[in-house]
Amino acid sequence: MTVQKLLEVDKHEAQRLRKYLETHNVYDSSQKILIKNSSARIPIKSESDEDQLKEDISKNFGYSVQILVEETRGEKLNSPKNKLDLLKKRVSEQCGDVKDLPESYEIYGDLILIPSNSLLAESEQKEEVYDIICDIFRVNRIARKNAVVNDKFRSPRTDLLRGAEPWVHIVENRIRYNFDVTKSMFCRGNITEKMRVAKFDCSTEVVVDLFAGIGYFVLPYLVHANARHVYACEWNPNSVEALKVNLEDAGVADRCTVLLGDNREVAPSNVADRVNLGLIPSSEISWKTGVCALKPSGGVLHIHSNVEVKSNQTKQESFATTGQHILHCIQTLVKEHKDGDYSCEIIHTECVKSYAPRIYHVVFDLKISQK
Repeated sequence: MTVQKLLEVDKHEAQRLRKYLETHNVYDSSQKILIKNSSARIPIKSESDEDQLKEDISKNFGYSVQILVEETRGEKLNSPKNKLDLLKKRVSEQCGDVKDLPESYEIYGDLILIPSNSLLAESEQKEEVYDIICDIFRVNRIARKNAVVNDKFRSPRTDLLRGAEPWVHIVENRIRYNFDVTKSMFCRGNITEKMRVAKFDCSTEVVVDLFAGIGYFVLPYLVHANARHVYACEWNPNSVEALKVNLEDAGVADRCTVLLGDNREVAPSNVADRVNLGLIPSSEISWKTGVCALKPSGGVLHIHSNVEVKSNQTKQESFATTGQHILHCIQTLVKEHKDGDYSCEIIHTECVKSYAPRIYHVVFDLKISQK
């Protein structure tokens, strides 16, 4: 016998939590989610850190979960654990030794995106390998990541191995994101922050997003938070093209002004109740722009940053140290660029995800109020 870890949660939360676990490489896709009465049991990888996972879910979702350990039949050990293992097995049986099969993948509709080090060697059987991939993953198109172009946009360079149409889509929290996979990237790791934004009530607010991309946060603000209006600043024309498609697709284009160019040059001043600064590792280049975008009465800045946890500090201590540095810098900018007397305070600190060993993507919510 072998054991399987299962995360037990209310069944209505199952798919939302599954996407989170999948993003953080914890979900065990070789097993099925089990629904029992009002609960769902989501399979997670055996090496998962249970205590850390419970803490992360509590922080990001606001509820506690139980992790169960159950015995499963031993014969499962001899069958393919997941689709990647099945791919290796079938390619070995039908094509022989192929050393550079993908070790991970991303699915966008009927397209699979594989890593840059996959399927590089020329082979007479490559079309047969492509056929197997399409069959196992139920896709029609295959794309391979390539080195990021060293331009000011850090544009992706993706090769289409099978298929000619580069446009793909992904649905997250009932929002459809369309983009050209050869020109733009999709950031899956920010799902918890997008969901937090979706819970805001912005029905009377104007929002300025200084790093709009294809609409990662613009769309949750408009679709779910019901922002009265959003100014979306983005300097990559390829991202702007996708953003405009997504705004039309969501039926919210009439409440969004898209501003193509460097946000330090195109962002409006004195209009925002809320400013989103979603750039990591640091959005500091646009802190001044964010402060200037706020209304004279003040507002909220959502400042994204990577935080390194020092060996002599806890996560909370490191977050607090970085937060105080950001607060001090914003207080200085407010004094320099806003007329009047203002108070500044951190009203919330949100840990979005682990970015690298001992480095975390954190959002600091700062409230600036006119006294």
